Amino acid sequence: MKKLLFWMVLIVGTVVLLGSCAKKEESTTASSGTFTGTTTAAGSITVGSETLSGTYVSPCNSEALIATTASAGNLPSDTVAMRDVLVVTSDTSISEETHGYTDTTCSTLSVYSKNGWDNFTVGDASGEFLKVTYKETGFKIKAGTTVAETYYENYFSTNGITASGTTIDLVVGTEYDVGGSGSSYMNLFYVNSTIARHGEGSTSSYPTAMDSLEMAKQ
Repeated sequence: MKKLLFWMVLIVGTVVLLGSCAKKEESTTASSGTFTGTTTAAGSITVGSETLSGTYVSPCNSEALIATTASAGNLPSDTVAMRDVLVVTSDTSISEETHGYTDTTCSTLSVYSKNGWDNFTVGDASGEFLKVTYKETGFKIKAGTTVAETYYENYFSTNGITASGTTIDLVVGTEYDVGGSGSSYMNLFYVNSTIARHGEGSTSSYPTAMDSLEMAKQ
């Protein structure tokens, strides 16, 4: 279920841009604005010589390619901007999130998804990045509009995705817990005193580059 909602394939030349996969050097960002999350931060995790704690938020990304993706039917048609969010939820767990918005200032929610990870363990360095492993414990989604609700209900149904065998029936404004697979993932993290970035985790190998937007600590 890893980033399922925002990893429906979009390839334009060599550029891949779907929410969290946008590389910083490829993105055009608007003002970060004010972000109010719904995930409670707690605890801290040592990552190399730095401490990962609290909430990290990327600028509001209103890259034109996002709207193009929505127009092509690979995102809800009302999604025009996105941002990445990372929340440390305990000494061993994090919430990795992608939020989509109906406006270019990231003020009105279209949809968000949250990947819950536990058993967060830091291993050896890979260049300037640190290798980490963790286990998927949950996947949550909240539709902020009827457009997003209809889009993802259709997507789940078409692709045979259920919540432990139960049809996923979203309600606008209500967070839906799809459940976690319990699968173990490998990833790369970069952390300093003010920012965090990560790669796209995999069950089979470590990624070779960062793919999240640069997220600043709030």
